[in-house]
Amino acid sequence: MESILITGASGRLGGAIVAALAARIPRERLRVLVRTTPAADAFRARGVTARLGDYADRRSLVDAFAGVDRLVFVSSPVHDPAIRVPQHRAVVSAAVAAGVRRVVYTSAFRAAHDPGHATTEALLAERFGHGDDSGATILRNGFYTEPFVDRALAEAVVGRVTSAAGGGALATASLVDLAEAAALAATRPPARAVLELRGPAWTYDELAALLSSERGRPIVHERVDVEAARAFGPLHALAAGGRLATGSDDLAELLGRPPRTLADVVRSALQR
Repeated sequence: MESILITGASGRLGGAIVAALAARIPRERLRVLVRTTPAADAFRARGVTARLGDYADRRSLVDAFAGVDRLVFVSSPVHDPAIRVPQHRAVVSAAVAAGVRRVVYTSAFRAAHDPGHATTEALLAERFGHGDDSGATILRNGFYTEPFVDRALAEAVVGRVTSAAGGGALATASLVDLAEAAALAATRPPARAVLELRGPAWTYDELAALLSSERGRPIVHERVDVEAARAFGPLHALAAGGRLATGSDDLAELLGRPPRTLADVVRSALQR
C-alpha cells in the first residue's frame, strides 16, 4: 500500500490537498510534512501521520521522507530565488536519497519567468524523469481565483470594484480545483509530465456584473492605475497586456469535469 506525503501541509494549498487526498485514500496511507510540533499535533489529532521537517534542513527532509512512495511537493512560499532555489534543491535531493518514486510538484503559470520554478522543474526532470513506475508530474497552477473575489467582495460594499486590468481577461483557477487536481495526480499519475492548470478566463467587468446580480444592486467596475491596485497591481498589469488570458483544457481533463467558474467561486464566498 503506497504512502503519499504532502509538504507544506499547514499552508492554504497544502492543507486543501490534504483534505482532497483524505477524501480519496485511507488515512493510513497519508503523511504530512510540517515545521512545528503544534502543527504536527493538530494533524495527529485528526488521525494523520505528521512528520517534522524544514526546506532549509535537508537532513530533516531525508528523515521525513523515509518510507514515502509518492511526494506532493508544494512549492516554498518564499519567492526570492536566492532562498527558494536552495530550498527546492534540498527537497529534491532528499526525495532521491529517501527513495521516493514519484513526485507531484506545484509549479506556476509562466514558470519559465520564475527562476525558482524553472530551476525546480529542470531538476525534477533530470532526477526523476517521467515514467510508469516513477517520475515527476509538474502542475503549473494558475493564479487562485479566490483572492480576486475576496478583494472584490470587500470593495463591493461601496458599490464598486477596482482594477488596473482594464478589459483584460484572467484565466485563474479555484484553489479547491487545484487541490483536487494535485490529489488526483498523486493517486493516478497523468500521462503527460507537465500540465497547465487554469480555469475559464474572466474580466473585471464580468465580475462586477456578477456581483450586481448576486447582491441585487448596481456594482460597477472602476478602472484605476497599477499603484492604486496595490498588491494586485502587477497581476492586473499582466492581464491588461493580455498575458493572463491564455486558457488550457488540462485542468478539466485531469478533474474529469469542468473547472469551477468565477460564478461558482463568488457564490461559495457569499455562503461563507
